[in-house]
Amino acid sequence: MQEYSGTKANYWDRFSGTYDEKVDRLIGKDQRRALARMMEGEPYPGKVLELGCGTGYFTRAIAKKADRVTATDLSGNMVEAAKRNLRDLNNVDFKVENSESTSFAAESFDTVLMANMLHTLDDPLKALNECNRVLKKGGTLLIMNYTDEEMGKIERTFMMFRFALLFGFPPKKNWPMTDERLRSLLKETGFRIERMSLLRGGRINTFYIRAKKE
Repeated sequence: MQEYSGTKANYWDRFSGTYDEKVDRLIGKDQRRALARMMEGEPYPGKVLELGCGTGYFTRAIAKKADRVTATDLSGNMVEAAKRNLRDLNNVDFKVENSESTSFAAESFDTVLMANMLHTLDDPLKALNECNRVLKKGGTLLIMNYTDEEMGKIERTFMMFRFALLFGFPPKKNWPMTDERLRSLLKETGFRIERMSLLRGGRINTFYIRAKKE
């Protein structure tokens, strides 16, 4: 199976209608629900920018306490899927954006959310610098990122096999995001980590991070 050679937006466009089903098969429904509950338990997030909203699964969770959420994705098809899935919410706007270079004004959001997308980027450092730019001073960065950290060799092999069967091989990526790399990236881009947890127990492990713009 060859690596996908089209644009990253086109790659994710192909899965907008089946993404949630595929992700549930990849990592398990219980893991996604646990992550959504953790997000729902976060303090008041104020005005939120979500980068990489996908079909809106975690958008719904953060919107419960938010004043307003701007949900963005590089894939136009994913944005349309999120609109359909969240049509019952009146505090969410949608926009196609590149997380490494957005159109938003500096210091215009209280919280930025990045759910399972940092490792898919060509330049994670550039995206995190963009998060810092659009966040108000003292603003919150929430990151959830699947990882093979502390997984055994057999578990990693089966996980990668499941991904290849469900999604094929995506274009350029930064997998895996390790504890050391995440800490280094956040420090370099001006964030102070308040909480960093590694969730285990599903078919894949997940980093859950809350950091503050210094």
